[in-house]
Amino acid sequence: MATVPRFSLLILTLLFLFTLPTVVFADCAAPSSPGVRICSPTPNATVVYVPTIDFNTAPTSGAEIVKYAVYDNNRKTWQDSTGSTGTTLIDPSIKNGLHTLVINAWDSSGKLYQNRVSFRVTGEGFPFGCALPSSPGVNFCSPPSNAVLSTNYPTWASATGKSSIAAMRLYIDGKAITTQTNVNQFGGNGSVGTQGNHKLTVVAWDKSGNVYSSSRILRSIYKFTYFDCPPKGTDPCRPGFSGDSVSPQQDAYTGNAFTLMANILQNPRPITTMKAYIDNTLVATANGPTMTSPVENAPNGTHILTFQAWDTGGVMYRIQYNINVNVPH
Repeated sequence: MATVPRFSLLILTLLFLFTLPTVVFADCAAPSSPGVRICSPTPNATVVYVPTIDFNTAPTSGAEIVKYAVYDNNRKTWQDSTGSTGTTLIDPSIKNGLHTLVINAWDSSGKLYQNRVSFRVTGEGFPFGCALPSSPGVNFCSPPSNAVLSTNYPTWASATGKSSIAAMRLYIDGKAITTQTNVNQFGGNGSVGTQGNHKLTVVAWDKSGNVYSSSRILRSIYKFTYFDCPPKGTDPCRPGFSGDSVSPQQDAYTGNAFTLMANILQNPRPITTMKAYIDNTLVATANGPTMTSPVENAPNGTHILTFQAWDTGGVMYRIQYNINVNVPH
C-alpha cells in the first residue's frame, strides 16, 4: 500500500486550509466482510487539529464500491465516486469541539453500508465566526483565554452596539494590528512574532460613539510547523522541533511499545530539559536537545503525542500531533 510522509502532507493541507480536505492513499485496510471500516480516530478519542480520518470499505461479493460520502456533524465534507474504496482524509474544516463522523458507502448492487465514530478535536482549530452578544459589548470568541499557541493564529470576535457597529480593531500588546469597518463580526490574524505572554484586545465602536472592548492574555511558543518553516533554500526555520526529527511520525500506527525520538534544531541557547507526553501523561524526560526513550504499555487508541523543551533562557518549544497505538489497520 502506498504511503506518503505525514509532515509533507501537512504542507499540502495548508494549501487547502480554508477550502478542501487533502486525500491520500488509505493506511486503513478494507474490512473482511462487506461494510465500512474506520481505523482512525478511534471512538471517543481526543485528537489535535488538523484531524486525520483513515477509513476503507468493502462491497458484497461480485460487486464494487461505486461511491462513498463522509459527513461531519451532518455536514458533507467529502465524497468520491471514482471507484476508490477508502482514503486517508486530512480535513482542516473539522474544527475544535465534539464531532460525530458518519461514512456511507454504496456498492454496485445498490447496497448501502455505514459506520460512525465520535471524537473531540482540540488545539488551534478555532471555529470560524462568533455569535453576537445579546447586549452592547464585544464577544471575544477565540482564541480562548490562557491558550498556549504558536506565534501566528486566527482571532474571532463579534460586537453589538447601541447603534450599528462602525469599526472593530485588534490590538496586540497595545499596538493596533487590524481594523475592519462597518462589520459586527471580526476575523483577523494575530501574529505576535515573539514567544511569551501577550495581551490581545478587540475594540469596537458603534455609530453613536460608544466604545466596547474585551481582552485576554495568551502565551505564544515557537514550533516547527508549515507556518514557521519555509521550504529549504529560503529563510531559515525558527528554532524548534522539526517534523523530520521526531518519531513516531504524525498519524503513525504503533504498538504498545515503541521508541520516542526527538531533537531541537537551531536553538540559540542550550536546551536544559525535554519532555514527552501521551495526552496529558508524562512518558519520557531528557536533559538536553535530544531524546531517545523507550515507551512501554502505551494506551490503546488514537492519542495526542506532545514534545516540549526548554532552554536556559526559559524559552519553551512544543510540537503536538496524533498517533494510533495498537490500532488494527
